[in-house]
Formats: sequence, C-alpha cells, structure tokens
Amino acid sequence: MEQITNGKLTNIEMEMAIDELKRNLPYFIQSTAVTAKVLKAKYDSLVSEGFTEQQAIEIIKVRPLYE
Repeated sequence: MEQITNGKLTNIEMEMAIDELKRNLPYFIQSTAVTAKVLKAKYDSLVSEGFTEQQAIEIIKVRPLYE
C-alpha cells in the first residue's frame, strides 16, 4: 500500500537520506578542512595587505569563498 505523506518524507525515505549522509560524512569533513584553509589564507592575505583584523573578518563574512 502506498503511503500518502502530503509531500513529507516517509520514515523509510528519511532513513535512506540519513544513511546517505553517513556514507558521505568523511567527504564533508575533508571539504570543511579545505574550506577552513582557504578562509585562513584569505584572512591572512587581507591582513598582510593592510586590512585590520576586524576588517578582514568582515570581508570574509560577506564575500563568497571563491571569487
């Protein structure tokens, strides 16, 4: 019998989605580490070019990761 869920995920679909997230977790962790290195390099570069630490943080917050 088909389950009608009004556009919401069924329990089985939710479990499948969670399993997929678990399978991909190592890649998400690696991606986060790379992103952190890029942000740190961008911050250091801004400060070395004369921006204050606070200005560099604000620029990092509002600009895209890759430009």
